Amino acid sequence: MLQVRRDLCLGCGLCVQSCPRRAISLLWGQAEIDPYRCIPCCLCRQVCPQGAIIELVPISGDELQTTVTTLKQRVEDLIASIEKLRC
Repeated sequence: MLQVRRDLCLGCGLCVQSCPRRAISLLWGQAEIDPYRCIPCCLCRQVCPQGAIIELVPISGDELQTTVTTLKQRVEDLIASIEKLRC
């Protein structure tokens, strides 16, 4: 699923022009993606000069927990490395 980051969208309309399914429109000066028309071809992502269009990838709860656990371990390892350098 594609989504527009409103904090980055300039409303230039390049994504609107690139969409083969006409799933993108400008609303109040910003791009809006119709999820029912969008076929995630990602052409809009390629033409957006601001990188304002992102892809949301759903993951399972187990995958999320594994990722969080891995990141926590990395942080702990980095902190331990920093502490060793201080001594």
